Order: sequence, then structure tokens, then C-alpha cells
Amino acid sequence: MHQDQIYIQYLKENDSQGIDQIYKTFSKNIVHLIVRNNGSEDDAYDILQESLVDIYHMAHNRDFRLTTKFSSFLALVCKRKWLNALKKRKQLEVTKSEDALLYIEDSSEADYNEVLLETEKENLIMQLLETMGESCQNIIRKCMKEKNHAKIAEALGISYAYLRKKKSECMAALVTKVRSSAFFKNL
Repeated sequence: MHQDQIYIQYLKENDSQGIDQIYKTFSKNIVHLIVRNNGSEDDAYDILQESLVDIYHMAHNRDFRLTTKFSSFLALVCKRKWLNALKKRKQLEVTKSEDALLYIEDSSEADYNEVLLETEKENLIMQLLETMGESCQNIIRKCMKEKNHAKIAEALGISYAYLRKKKSECMAALVTKVRSSAFFKNL
């Protein structure tokens, strides 16, 4: 997780001071990006707001974890939104390629695509976990949240040795399900 995850938390928690900080810190670059690419300042603030709403939904619905600088991620989301807006308005000049338009000098697009792929993987794994028995689901979920196996065993009313054995069996079954999944076979 990136240190800029704090900005995701501001959005997720609707922290008005944090959101103000996001606007103060990042709006100037987004406005410059949009204005430099056939947009107005109003367009830029609209795109910024829509992008922050999208990031909020991503964070809220998928427990999104940032793995790159927030500025890069936000610029990428805004860039894609602006490109879509230009296409809808049919203002995209034929002489400009999509790659050249709104170019950002960093690896944010690759990072964004990687985050999306990781999120898809995590979601699928959680869906596969839900197809397992309740005992396995409880053990795996508790082990994901708590690292102290002795506390988990005590909370479940089972011995430490049984917890370790059962966790190992459940994880093996989950790995088998994951490996047989078409999604993971295509990676």
C-alpha cells in the first residue's frame, strides 16, 4: 500500500478537510492537464469532481488499495474521463493519437491497470472463498484479519494445532479452486 492511501481514506470517509486538501494539492495540475488539451477550467473542475466520485466508489465498494502516487492515479482517471468527454463531443483532433493526447510522464497507467487486475483477482478469490464451507470461510477470513493464530483458535473454541491443520486444508482447497478458475488460467 502506498503512503498516499490517506487520500483514498479521505474520500472513503467523506472527510471534508481531507477532500479540501485534495483539491488544494491536486486541482492545479488537473486544470493544467485539461486546459492544455482543449478544455476549459470549468471542464477541468467537472472532470476532477467526477473522477474523485469514481475513486470514492472504487474505494468504498472494493476496499481499494493505492500502489502508486495519488497524483499519478488521479491524473490517469481524469485523463481517461477527459478523453471520453472529448470523444463524446467529437472534438478529438484526427492528427492527435490517443497515446499522445494527455500524455503523463510516469507509469501511472500501468500502475492503474495493475491495480485493476489485482482488484479483479482479489474479488474472484473472495467469490471462490464464498463457495467453500462455513468453517473454512470463518478460518480464512479470521486469519486474513488477525495474524495471531492462538487468539483465533481461542475465539473459535478450537485448539491451535487444529486451527493450523484446518487452515492449511482450507487454503489448499481454495488454491485448487483458484487454479481451476478460467480467469487465472488465462493469466
